[in-house]
Amino acid sequence: MQTLLLGYGDIADRVAQRLSGQNEQVTGVCRTPESKPVRQGVNLVAADLNSEQELYQLFQNKWDNVVITLTPAKGSEDSYHQGYVVPCRHLQQVLSQQRHQPNIIYVSSTGVYAQRDGEWIDENSATEPTSDSGKALLQAESIINALPGQTSILRCSGIYGEGRDFLLRQLTQGNVQLRDSWTNRIHQDDVAGFIVHLLTQVNQPKPVYLVNDDEPVKQYQVYQWLAEQLGIELAGNIDKKVGPRGSKRCMNKGLKDSGYQLQYANFREGYAPVIKQWQR
Repeated sequence: MQTLLLGYGDIADRVAQRLSGQNEQVTGVCRTPESKPVRQGVNLVAADLNSEQELYQLFQNKWDNVVITLTPAKGSEDSYHQGYVVPCRHLQQVLSQQRHQPNIIYVSSTGVYAQRDGEWIDENSATEPTSDSGKALLQAESIINALPGQTSILRCSGIYGEGRDFLLRQLTQGNVQLRDSWTNRIHQDDVAGFIVHLLTQVNQPKPVYLVNDDEPVKQYQVYQWLAEQLGIELAGNIDKKVGPRGSKRCMNKGLKDSGYQLQYANFREGYAPVIKQWQR
C-alpha cells in the first residue's frame, strides 16, 4: 500500500512513523523536506501544494491513499483560503484527469460548527460557521467531498500533546481568561492513530468523523486542573460570555463505532505526560 501525505507537519509525521513501522510505503510532501526529521522508511519530497503543476507531477504515481493535513498560509491576509481552499481546488483539478482514484482522508476542524449554547453535536449537526476560518474550512471540505474517489473528512477538536504547550504557557505567564464555555479536545497521538486505523483496519470508512475524546469539559475547569498540577494560584472570575470558539459538546460515536480505541480518553490522561515534559 502506497500512501501520500500532502502536508508534512506533526500529525503527518506521526502517521508516517506508524505506517512505516507496518512496512507500508510512505511519501510525505512539504516545501522544505530538509527541515523535517528523518524517519526510516519515509520518503520526503519538496512540492508546493498551491502549484497545480507540481501536484500533477506527484500524481503521476498511482497512490492507494492520500492523507491531507493543511495549515493556514503564512503571511497571507486570507490565510485559510490560501492554505486550505486553493490546494483542494488544485487537487480536484488534478484528480479529475486521473483514471485511478485514491482513498482520501482530509483533516479538518470542528471550527466548521458555530453552536454556542452547549449543544451536543455529531457529524450530522448543522455547519453554519460565522468566522472566515470556519467558512474556508467548510468550503475546502465541500471540494474534498465532491472528489470522485472514497473520501473521509476528520473534524478534529482542539489538538494537544507534547510540544503543544499553549495553555501551559498562558498559565505560567498569568495570561488566562476563564470562560464558562464547553470545549473539546483530542490528543495528537489519537489523531494520528485514528488516521492509521482508518487506512489499515476499516474497509469502508464513513464520509465524516468527529475526532475528539470522551469528555467535553468547561474551559475554566481545564485551566483550574492544569493550574493545580503546576502548583499555580489561579485567580479571576469566570466569564459567562461565550468566547469566539463557541460552546458545544462533541460526540465521538462514529470514531468509537469504527473500532478505534482512544489512547487518551480525556484531557487529564493526555496532559499528564505533557506536564511531566514541561516540568523537566
